[in-house]
Amino acid sequence: MKSRAVMLVVALCALLGAGVFSWWKVRAVESPGPEVPPSPGAVTQGPRAPLAGAPAPGVAGAPTPPSPGAALPSLPGSLQDTQEDGAVFVDASGHLVPNPDLLRLFNYYLSATGEESPALIRERILASLRAKKLPPAAMDEAVQVLDDYLSYLEAARSLARTRSAATMDTAERLEALRKLRREHLGGSAEGMFGQEEAVDAVAVERLKLQKDASLTAAERERRIAALEERLPPEVRQGREEAVRPLRQRAVEQELLAGGATAEDLHQHRLSTVGPEATERLEALDRERAQWTQRLADFRAKREALGRTQPDPALRQAAVQRLLFDSFTPEERLRVEASEAIEAASGGG
Repeated sequence: MKSRAVMLVVALCALLGAGVFSWWKVRAVESPGPEVPPSPGAVTQGPRAPLAGAPAPGVAGAPTPPSPGAALPSLPGSLQDTQEDGAVFVDASGHLVPNPDLLRLFNYYLSATGEESPALIRERILASLRAKKLPPAAMDEAVQVLDDYLSYLEAARSLARTRSAATMDTAERLEALRKLRREHLGGSAEGMFGQEEAVDAVAVERLKLQKDASLTAAERERRIAALEERLPPEVRQGREEAVRPLRQRAVEQELLAGGATAEDLHQHRLSTVGPEATERLEALDRERAQWTQRLADFRAKREALGRTQPDPALRQAAVQRLLFDSFTPEERLRVEASEAIEAASGGG
């Protein structure tokens, strides 16, 4: 039973990963960001003419954003008690370095779309850039890249409204976005999106390989491994760190299934992950064992209620009291998830 549940969790995780990838990419086309007024003109570090005060589309009575130097309104609810994401990098010549950190900075403020007018969001980004005291050339370039990025988002939104977009598959949508980025962002597109696009391309090819019924399992794994080599080194390192615990767990399960003792497992961990990680893993083992026992005790008491309380309504109320008395709110979520997995695996 436990092995079936574990297999189901792994399968669910794999499906979730693919689903998140597809959902995010579709959303990137369908809802790429706010509609933003055109750039007010030449970019300088000096005072900027305020944007037109007409309400932004979808935002009733949106106020005119404050002019540079004026106090901005308090952050919207979604950004309160958060730290600004991203960063701005400048090279030795005082010019902007467009990269994913700059993109994250823009998107941090753009995440408030719907809470604030597009013009106010843009002014918040400009205020953040000014606060960084960038060299004049870098400041001008950052504002230009911002306006180019907002123009790209509008173009992506327009693409999503076309009839052809509805028939595009994931690969076609990603390619359409790639072209739009270079059309609107020029040379900055590679620095801001190049790594993301490389990961996307590998993900698309991986999905194709997984669906290719003509490949043997060994051939599929070989080709997928070759695909992974195309990823940027930092991405490969991040993926390796992410899957290392899963691989460690799988090896340990094989050892235990083969009759390994607790001491065998301890020595294996010492030799593979070192003493500090071994201590953490063994502490985790103890926590898992305690949780498993608590869950078993709850289920035993629930079964006893089923035998001693014939009235369905009273039995259900007693089970709810037992659940609330036995677990914290966070733990109750784990119980519900465990029950769902158990039922889906045929053990309910």
